[in-house]
Amino acid sequence: MTKTHLDKDTFCALVVREQDTMFRAAKAILRSDQDAEDAVQEAICSAFANREQLRETDRFRPWILRILTNKCYDLCRKRRPQIDLADVEEYLPAPETDLHERMTLWQAVLALGEDLRLPVTLFYYEGLSIREIAGILELSEAAVKTRLSRARGRLRELLTEN
Repeated sequence: MTKTHLDKDTFCALVVREQDTMFRAAKAILRSDQDAEDAVQEAICSAFANREQLRETDRFRPWILRILTNKCYDLCRKRRPQIDLADVEEYLPAPETDLHERMTLWQAVLALGEDLRLPVTLFYYEGLSIREIAGILELSEAAVKTRLSRARGRLRELLTEN
């Protein structure tokens, strides 16, 4: 454990190290590059302003990801209600090509429900442990495991549909 006050240079170095992780996590929640960039920027500003609250620099990654997820969910709450495409699909033109044939794993992950996307992103793409994810998402470890299991099942369905 490294106990120290985060000076500006150390903070910036840690942010640079985690910037890709932060963007992927935000994108997993918000689905939009622009919204994800906004959330990351807000999280960095908030974390910098409150950096004295971080007691151990070894805990920077889960600490800033927790701040980021809160910013993402704040953005979600501020959004206007959106129409579910399932409600209007009969009025939409059929796609010209079968999108499932070209679906990549990341596209499938982005197609997951919000409650499944972030745990999958943090576990498989960012290599966080179940315990770290539970802390970031404020869930029990059992809940994280359940969400990962459900996500794997849903991904299998998405990737095997014709």
